[in-house]
Formats: sequence, C-alpha cells, structure tokens
Amino acid sequence: MFEGHPRRDRRRGLVREKIAVASRRDDDRHLAALNRKLRGATVAVVLVTHSHPDHLPLANRLARQHRATVRRYPELEDGDVVRAGNLNVTQLHTPGHSSDHLCFWLDQDRALFTGDLVLGRGSSMVTYPEGDVAAYIRSLDRLAALKPRMLFPGHWDPVNDALGKLSEYRAHRLEREAQILAEVKRGPATAQELTQRVYGGELAEDLVAAAEMTLRAHLKKLVDDGAGHTRGSDEEVFEAAGIVGE
Repeated sequence: MFEGHPRRDRRRGLVREKIAVASRRDDDRHLAALNRKLRGATVAVVLVTHSHPDHLPLANRLARQHRATVRRYPELEDGDVVRAGNLNVTQLHTPGHSSDHLCFWLDQDRALFTGDLVLGRGSSMVTYPEGDVAAYIRSLDRLAALKPRMLFPGHWDPVNDALGKLSEYRAHRLEREAQILAEVKRGPATAQELTQRVYGGELAEDLVAAAEMTLRAHLKKLVDDGAGHTRGSDEEVFEAAGIVGE
C-alpha cells in the first residue's frame, strides 16, 4: 500500500488517499488486516498485478468495501500512470509469469512492485502454456534497465538488493535452460521423461506436475529459438536441432 500527500476536501477536510496493490489469496484474515491498516484513509484504487486467484479475488472484495476501482491489464496499458494525490504509479506490462502481468513503478522513489515476476524468496513459476520463458527474461531485462533501488514482491519480504535479485532470477532461468538443452542433446525424450532426467529424485510427488509444466515452457523457447524440435503426434518427443527422428 502506498499513499500520496493529503488533500483537502470541502466536506471531509483533510483526506489521505491510498493505492492498494492486491497480492494475497482471498482470505478473511488478510482482508481484516488490510482494513486495520487503512483505517482513516481513502482507497482511491486497487491495482492488480495479474489475474491469478491469489491476487484478483481479494482485490475485488477490498475495492467493493471501499467503493474503489480495480485496475488491471488490459484496461491498464503499458506506460499508463495511475495518480492518487501527488503519487504517480507507472504501469509496466511484464509478461512471462502470466500474459497479463503488470509491475508498478514509482520513479520518484525508484521502487518497483513486482507482483509474481520476482518474489522475496525462491523463484517464480513460469509454467506452460501460460508462462513464456522468453517473455519472462525480456521482462527481467526491462526491470533491470530501470535500475530500481528496492523491490516489493507480491509474496514475502521486500528486496533491498534490487539489481542483484533481478540478475539472480535471470541467471536461474538461463541455467535451467542450459540444463534442459543438455538433456535434450543427450537423447530424444518426452517432456515427462525429461522432467525425470533434469530434476531426478529431488522433487516431492506433489511438485512433479508443476516441474513438468515449467520444463515444457523452457522446451517451447528452445523450439522457438531453433535449438530443438518435436516429432510424434500422440506423445511429443523433443529432440535437439539437427537430429532426425526415425
């Protein structure tokens, strides 16, 4: 949540307007905590980074309670500025985690609200078919070019070393891509087989499906880049470029 300087209203006197960024699952306890923080303030707008269920539903509930508007992509376009008092928040379309993902940039503070593009810990999910690894890397590069001072992720704690975190996330994606390409070059395989070869036994049972969808997103980039191709109709087999299937 962030706040512009107070303004004077003829009927209500001094009014403090806030912009809220929705970043939690639809949970009564979190909604109550937000309202405690907002006591005495006017919510001008609720910004939504993307439409996943741990972001949008709570935003709608919060906005209804405060008679605020909910703003998100594609109504908000890249470069649009939302204003509350003297506060200007620039919208950045940053696809990759999802196609409709926005980050919010406060140029005067060099602060960046990153939604699920960058988290406070661990790595962000980029899963097939919605996730796009190539777009994700481009979005990270775009954020790094802004040279932000601080990141405010949609989950977990703020990040003080903003450029270090962006560099870490970019390196992680490229390292995973190189690992997957090395396995594809080792021999043709289905996505399920490649998941086992890349991740081995390090994954808990409930994470295997998500890992496969992440791997599929990387495979799509490799195919689009010309580093690999697929064959087969019933079950796709992925091969490195230059290999002709039997």
